[in-house]
Amino acid sequence: MELEELTKKEQIINYARHDPFLKISEIAENVETTPRYVRTILSEANISLMELREKHARNMEQRLERKEYNLQKATVQLLKGKGKIEVGEIKFKKIEDVEVDELVKVSEEEELYKIVQKKLVDGNPYGLQEVITYLSSNINQQRIADLDSLYELFNDNGLDNLKFRSNVMQVEKANPMLATKLALEKSEPVIKSQRVILIDKLPIAIENYYFDANSIQLIFPGELVV
Repeated sequence: MELEELTKKEQIINYARHDPFLKISEIAENVETTPRYVRTILSEANISLMELREKHARNMEQRLERKEYNLQKATVQLLKGKGKIEVGEIKFKKIEDVEVDELVKVSEEEELYKIVQKKLVDGNPYGLQEVITYLSSNINQQRIADLDSLYELFNDNGLDNLKFRSNVMQVEKANPMLATKLALEKSEPVIKSQRVILIDKLPIAIENYYFDANSIQLIFPGELVV
């Protein structure tokens, strides 16, 4: 609906909610009415410009905090990033041949598992996420398949309450397994990112991310110390 199609009352409320820093006189001028009428309408609608301004200011502070936080993160940017981003089926298997002495078990009955999921753009794989952790022995495909993120293995809120340590990146040649999963030729370069996942400072999982080195670029904040 165009602004001109709104009633004066609707226009006043619209101006107040979308720009609470306008003065009463400025709203009245925009709507072509009197300041007294603007005050009456806002009062009847139980709208306080002061409260709206405070709420707007808090929202701005939160957005700036999130922006500043994100600027401190390393990010992965797809070189061909205009396609549809998707994730593949989550798969898991029990493993015994991996040394994870630093990982903590919640109970003695837990067993070591590897959980993997492809990352795709327009149906083509560009990355593979792999999490190695201890899970209950009664874990099943249905529970795994219902996850929106592998981080939900550790809590219902995904990344919330998770911390990370020792993020190490290196370039490797794709082994036969990675080459198959990422649709690469054998020995093509991949970027491996490995880090430890923590809950309450306790190491509970190892995460490996493998990316097709020709499909992404890594962007690091701040200075690079060599």
